[in-house]
Amino acid sequence: NTINAIDFIDDNTGYAAGAYGTILRTDDNGINWTRLNSGISADLLSMDFVDATTGYIGGHRQRLMKTTDGGQTWSTLQLPVVGQFDSLYYVMDIQFINSSVGYVLGFFQLENKIWKTTNGGTSWDVQTTGGANYLFKLHFLDENYGYGVGGSLGGEIARTTNGGALWELMYQPDYAVTSITFLNATTGFAGCETGRIYQTTDGGNTWTGKWSETSLDITSIQFTDAMTGFGFGTGSVYTKTTDGGNFWYEFPLGVGSIRQYYDAEITSNGTIHAAGSYGAMIRSTNSGASFVSQPFVSEGYISDIEFVNTSTGYAVAGFSQGDILKTTNAGATWVSQITSYTLPIYGIAFTDVETGYLAGSLRVYKTTNGGNNWSTVYASTTNEIFTDVFFTNANTGYVVGTYGRLLKTTNAGASWNATTIPNTGTILGSIFFVDENTGYAVGDNNAAVKTTDAGTTWLPMSVAAPFVNLSNVFFADADNGYIASGDGIYKSTNGGASWFSTGAPEGGYAKVQFRGSFGYAIARNGRIVKSTDAGANWIVQPTVTDNGLSALYFNSDNFVYAGGLLGTMIKTIPTELISTSVPGSSGEIPSAISLNQNYPNPFNPATTITFNIPRSSFTTLKVYNILGQEVATLVSELVTAGTHTTRWNATGLASGLYFYQLKSENATETKRMILVK
Repeated sequence: NTINAIDFIDDNTGYAAGAYGTILRTDDNGINWTRLNSGISADLLSMDFVDATTGYIGGHRQRLMKTTDGGQTWSTLQLPVVGQFDSLYYVMDIQFINSSVGYVLGFFQLENKIWKTTNGGTSWDVQTTGGANYLFKLHFLDENYGYGVGGSLGGEIARTTNGGALWELMYQPDYAVTSITFLNATTGFAGCETGRIYQTTDGGNTWTGKWSETSLDITSIQFTDAMTGFGFGTGSVYTKTTDGGNFWYEFPLGVGSIRQYYDAEITSNGTIHAAGSYGAMIRSTNSGASFVSQPFVSEGYISDIEFVNTSTGYAVAGFSQGDILKTTNAGATWVSQITSYTLPIYGIAFTDVETGYLAGSLRVYKTTNGGNNWSTVYASTTNEIFTDVFFTNANTGYVVGTYGRLLKTTNAGASWNATTIPNTGTILGSIFFVDENTGYAVGDNNAAVKTTDAGTTWLPMSVAAPFVNLSNVFFADADNGYIASGDGIYKSTNGGASWFSTGAPEGGYAKVQFRGSFGYAIARNGRIVKSTDAGANWIVQPTVTDNGLSALYFNSDNFVYAGGLLGTMIKTIPTELISTSVPGSSGEIPSAISLNQNYPNPFNPATTITFNIPRSSFTTLKVYNILGQEVATLVSELVTAGTHTTRWNATGLASGLYFYQLKSENATETKRMILVK
């Protein structure tokens, strides 16, 4: 998430705050950061710590909170609500002079307010702003002398010399002022948009422009000593002076080129820290000669996710250069498998734990060793983009892409038959099969087709208006299917013969996926919606990011993963599907390990399994096909004594006989069940 404010208490201890209630803390000078629980999801715009334990954060809708235990817990402070719109003000900046005296700068609809406290935030007094209406940042030298800067079409620099009792608009440069710092009581600098820098040597009475070669919007300006100063802002460069601010030169940061830095801090040992958009955090320990970034697993746009069991999963990055990520601990950490692919990758599918396929620009790739190596199994000669891949069994798979292109293999990718599906628009973005013969594909401009003969012929389906882009198709069973689109979620209850809008909240949806009646859909503005009744109703979910989302996976253990912009990866589990321990019919702890017959049986597509554990122990419950291949892990954890139930959804698997096996302590028990579609 975007980091809007950063503040260090000493050389080692620092805090950062940003979007969706993000609060971070470091105790080793920014080498490592841990996330603190703010208890809110509102965007945080400002932060100031008085000492290592006492700090303040501010954000949208007059949000102002205080901690007295180093950020472990936060309490809400109440700013005065006098005017009609006071409660809507954004807390743009916070400045505390000591543990008692502090200032808060608010902004809403072209109007400013400044609040002051003299009792550590218990009560606040409203101050005027001397005619300034666009102030965004504060800078206080002591309890009496302070400055506020901002601007819209032009700049504003306001000053108080009596603790805010009176503010004066001292100077209005031609450019909006986005940062300010003072070296002493008289000498200060203001950083502006388009790289303009102004200096005062008389305590803010007069300001003069300084020479600057950068066009950087300077959102933070800091000095390490009287001669050396730095400015940070948009892009992959920074500006620096070594002669006390007379001349400013532009230098490359040497790290991420698509970031914007909103705040910077220089600790007493000279370490430079800057933070900004999409979690960007950089630091320099050599006066800016070089910067290092907090590590990102990937800065690609996660476009697809696939898990082969409850622990091992993969994600691919599209819409930029290609990247492949892997987790072996259920998403706790991810490792980039390769970095050599410069072309985007959009789709991924695995047929077993070792064998997988990728669909991307110009090529289709395959691995036979769990992603350690990938080889090209199809290369386009006509600049085709392949967007999605789906395998119905170990040998038969399909790839779709631009201009209705369809690739099919029946020998595990050794060879591919290339055809074109007629009347499917500029690009097909998604393909899904409910069995080995029946499949669906959707794309731009309401392109939607169905096959019942394993892709030999395709018939059109009417889903939405002619110019609606269909992003993703998913079927929960042979009859019930869903399509994510630019104007909502559509559903079919008759195998695609007809479709209707589910009435999902407005949003450009990228993916939809269901497990039985439980489903999620994600949007490119970060919205997530959930349905517990097969799409009849949708609930907007609280989330932890507004980064765009484009990848979704509902895993066999009921955890749901979503991925998106700049490597964003988030995870949840619906509370309704969490395996729970319930009392046995006798009300007593079971005397022995036992596995009950699933119900219903036969089933389609979901069934419930109950088992008994007499003592707390590590337990696994796995499902195997008739060949003995593991197809799902339903339980793999320490399970408490009692009777437990779990639900398995076999969507995407073929009809037939399956075995489910319980292992706990030294006991193993296996039963059979039948999936009928």
